[in-house]
Amino acid sequence: MNQSTKLIISVIIAVVVVAIGYSVFKGPSEPISTEPIKIGFIGPLTGENAAIGKGIKNAISLSAKDKDVQIIYEDDKFKGKLGVTAYHKLRNVDKVDAIINTTPATLNAITPLLKDDPIVVMQIAQPKSSADDTIFQIMPNGVAVYTELGKIAKEKYQSFAFIYQNGATFEKTKNHFKSVYEDQSHLIKEYRLDKSKDYRTLIAKIKSNKPAAYTVLATPSVGSQFIKQMREQQVKSDLVCNGDMEATISQYLKVLPEETFNGCISAMFADRMSESFKSDYKDTFGNEPGFGADYGFDGVEIITNTYDSDMSAWIRSLKNLDFDGVSGKVKFDDEGIRIPEIATHIFKNGEFTKIE
Repeated sequence: MNQSTKLIISVIIAVVVVAIGYSVFKGPSEPISTEPIKIGFIGPLTGENAAIGKGIKNAISLSAKDKDVQIIYEDDKFKGKLGVTAYHKLRNVDKVDAIINTTPATLNAITPLLKDDPIVVMQIAQPKSSADDTIFQIMPNGVAVYTELGKIAKEKYQSFAFIYQNGATFEKTKNHFKSVYEDQSHLIKEYRLDKSKDYRTLIAKIKSNKPAAYTVLATPSVGSQFIKQMREQQVKSDLVCNGDMEATISQYLKVLPEETFNGCISAMFADRMSESFKSDYKDTFGNEPGFGADYGFDGVEIITNTYDSDMSAWIRSLKNLDFDGVSGKVKFDDEGIRIPEIATHIFKNGEFTKIE
């Protein structure tokens, strides 16, 4: 062995010894994180809106089935106070990376909290505040639904009664309808429902004003009872349905016969739910996916496909999203609200169908 070869071998041995010594004193190398993405869900899993919440939960679980993701479900019974409690648990105990929320009152309550401690929130049921934040509303803004309904009503009726339940969200929605419908030749009267279960006095007042048509914006338990009493007092005004009523029609039909809604016109988001999703959902759960299920499915898809540990980078990805999901194309406007497509529906043969 010549001198040059001996020198090379000595250098190699020295390098190996130094490397071994370094690994011993340094300890094991930092492991690559294999933790799944954690997503929290907040929604009504019990109570009168449970059918919607459970359908969304099923769709979320279907979407997460083959992904490295953990879903933690919390029931807020469609009540903001319970939603806030669920939010704190998901963030402080479960340490979730993102949240899918359905209840507007919950979103209103947690929005201020996100300013100082942001987290990505996929909101299914509107409304989110109009702001540049970490909230992305995957369901298009209901404002568009009610402005379209206002246009439809304006074309058909010269006078209108808008009956709505007490609450800030209902109030705002009513105002959007009114802003489109009302002018010098179209009269709209507003009637607010209180906690009373006997609406005879209010209905007598509406009946005396003889509106050509009316709609009711309320929770299903309140709305169905009001319409029932309108029928009992034989009010002749036409019933105009709306997006909220359409989304919860199964609850209304538990109280009212189908004939109540025959021919009832509604404005609603265009149904772009994919047939493959409908088939997979039915094969898995034994029934058709209900309102919002496709949004829940896409919420998981979007979160997992865009996730970035760098919050700023993640938000940029979401703002530039152009995604073809089971609910159709998903793109957000500058304020993080999905750009909508609206369709006119009519109730017949026990369901709402699109008017071509």
